[in-house]
Amino acid sequence: MTAGTLLLTLSGVVTTAGLVGIAVAVRGGNVLPSTRSATRRSGGWRLTKLHLGACAAGVLVLLVSGWPVAALAAVGATIFLPKVFGGTKASRQAIATSDALSDWTRRLADLISSGAAGSTREALRRSLNSAPTAIRPAVTDLVTRMVPQGVEPALRQFARDVDDPAADKIAMVLILRERNGGPGLAEVLTALAADLDERSRMLREVEAERAKPRSNMRTIVVTTLILVVGMVLFAQTFLSGYSTAVGQVALLADFALFGTALRWMRRLSDPPTSPRVLVDPAQASGAR
Repeated sequence: MTAGTLLLTLSGVVTTAGLVGIAVAVRGGNVLPSTRSATRRSGGWRLTKLHLGACAAGVLVLLVSGWPVAALAAVGATIFLPKVFGGTKASRQAIATSDALSDWTRRLADLISSGAAGSTREALRRSLNSAPTAIRPAVTDLVTRMVPQGVEPALRQFARDVDDPAADKIAMVLILRERNGGPGLAEVLTALAADLDERSRMLREVEAERAKPRSNMRTIVVTTLILVVGMVLFAQTFLSGYSTAVGQVALLADFALFGTALRWMRRLSDPPTSPRVLVDPAQASGAR
């Protein structure tokens, strides 16, 4: 297979993919889910606006450069660069959840120490009125489940819904109180709230440090894109070697290395996944 045949074949594949995506968009139909939940409910892959934009970007790059590998790289970059540049949302959510759990725990301690709530069940029910926004749905479900399921199963499900080790600790304290009774719950909850305040402070400091490699990564990508676009538009003679079959293979290797490096840098800035503390009895018995 000659270099011209290879380029023509790959060009046809990329162009056809772009035309198919455009045709599907024009014909309409249930191919553009408005939410991610709709995609999950369907149980299959759905064509989204991002995919259509990626196909359009690939066709545009192919028309400008004539390089199929560059077109495929444009498609991949359009789809995956938003994920590579992400990361702050998860960190902010973790901080918001930690703050919310701290406020909610302190509210429970106040209700119990003041005598406004005479039991764990009553304290949980009264805390719903002032539950922070970040955990309000989980607290609402907790209060709703307490009547048909009982306090302990509802607390275990609450910890699973929040999916945070701090929620596990709060649930464990309340479960032990519900099982054994006794004084001192308000003091334990107050101390736990203070620990959560310190945890939130540490999370903010760590997130500030993680923001530096994210900023560096954005600078590297933007600078590289500007350089590549400028060379394609104004230095085509210098890049003429990439127009051959061997050059396309070399370009593919360059893009693969660059993408792998970006993904590695992105993983360095990801918050670590903390293990669960509260173990489900069914899972524990199954493990044995």
